[in-house]
Amino acid sequence: MLDKGGRRINVVGSDDEQRVDEQTPTEEHDASAATDETSAEEPQSIEELQAEIERLREELAEENDRHLRAVAELQNYRRRVSREHSERARYAGQDVISSILPVMDNLQRVLEHQEQAGSEEFARGVQMTVEEFFRVLSQFGVTVIDCQGQRFDPEKHEAVARVTTTEVPEGTVVAVDAPGYCLHDRCLRPARVVVAHSGDEDEAGS
Repeated sequence: MLDKGGRRINVVGSDDEQRVDEQTPTEEHDASAATDETSAEEPQSIEELQAEIERLREELAEENDRHLRAVAELQNYRRRVSREHSERARYAGQDVISSILPVMDNLQRVLEHQEQAGSEEFARGVQMTVEEFFRVLSQFGVTVIDCQGQRFDPEKHEAVARVTTTEVPEGTVVAVDAPGYCLHDRCLRPARVVVAHSGDEDEAGS
């Protein structure tokens, strides 16, 4: 189309309107599809959300319980290892000390014999040796079991004889045949003792 001056004029209005008209159905279709997708992605209901929260809480509680059990087991293991290590260190010399005890017995027998024989100088030397033995052993936690006049204790005493008497209660230790020893709270060797017996059972049997 030419204007009054002879210049060409492009008329696009009608085509644009046509293009707009042609695009309108597509846009309406896209909007409808978006609406359908939005409807399909609607949020869960409150009941479903609460159920999901409860499930997560239970899982968290179970996981926390497993964690606490694992921590407790680890602590128990560490305490057990520490206790076993302390026990080994505490009683490390038990076998060696036990092997020395018969030597102590022999020295004491020699001492008793020499005292009876009247050899005071030799007896004094043996006595000093015995005392030195006791001093060294005590540094390792060795103690002599108290027996004389005590109630018979099968954990610490070994009865080698019984004597009938009414001067002391039944089951009282009246003599020590060989001393017993403990390493800390563990009995290395029970004391061999003579125990009082009232004699009532013998009379009842006869």
